[in-house]
Amino acid sequence: MSGLIRQGHLLGAKLRSLRKRNGLTLDELSARCVQVDAQSAPSVSYLSMVETGKRTPSANTLAMLAASSARTRAGF
Repeated sequence: MSGLIRQGHLLGAKLRSLRKRNGLTLDELSARCVQVDAQSAPSVSYLSMVETGKRTPSANTLAMLAASSARTRAGF
């Protein structure tokens, strides 16, 4: 189980780094996701939990985040 937690923290840290590198706030990232798919876009609080390793996003959420930042899912 500790490996899964570690992976969540690494993914969250990478997402935060990419978001900050692109000069986006969590609110702006969430808004971009809404433009991709309004019904399943992650909220600001959910994105925050992903970045802190408290939640692990689904493959669909990762694909949405990638689409909102013009990256491939493998880039995460």
